Amino acid sequence: MRTRTLCTVILLMVALLVWPAAAQEQKQKPRVPNFTLMSNQGRAVSLADYAGKVVIIEFWASWCHECRAEMPELQRLHNELMETGDAVLLLLNQIDGELETQAKGNQYLVENGFDFINLYDFGSVGAGIFGVPGYPTTVVIDGEGYLRSFVLGQVTYGQVKQLIEEAK
Repeated sequence: MRTRTLCTVILLMVALLVWPAAAQEQKQKPRVPNFTLMSNQGRAVSLADYAGKVVIIEFWASWCHECRAEMPELQRLHNELMETGDAVLLLLNQIDGELETQAKGNQYLVENGFDFINLYDFGSVGAGIFGVPGYPTTVVIDGEGYLRSFVLGQVTYGQVKQLIEEAK
C-alpha cells in the first residue's frame, strides 16, 4: 500500500512539473489563422484545405534575386511532395501592383518551367498575418495549424526537408 501511495505521489509530482512546460510550449507556437487567396490556377485556396498536413509557405516576388535562386530547389521539393504527400508547398507571391504584379509572377514561373501553386497575396497574409520583413521567407505550419518554424532568406531543399521532418 505504501509503495502504491508513493508511486501515485511521484506520478502526480512529475505531472505537475511536466504539464506547465507542455502548456508553455503550446503557447509559444501560435496557431495560424485560416486565410484564402486566389491562385494562378484560377481557384480560391485556403490554408484550411490542407488541415492535417504540414504546410510550407514560401513568400516571394519575381524581382527578388534570392527568391529566384532558390526556385529550382523548391521545384525539386514540390515534385517530391506531390509524390509522397508528406507536406504541401505553397508559394505566396507578394503583389504590390508596381514592382510585382500577378502577370510578372506568372510570367516568371511559366518561362522557367515551374509548376507550383502560386497564391496572390496583396499583403493580407505576408504583412498582415506573418509580418514578413523581407523575401524570401519560408514558414512551416504543422498539421495542427501551429507555426513551427521560419527561415528568413534563401533556403535549400535539404533545409526545408529537415523543417518538414521537425514539424511532423
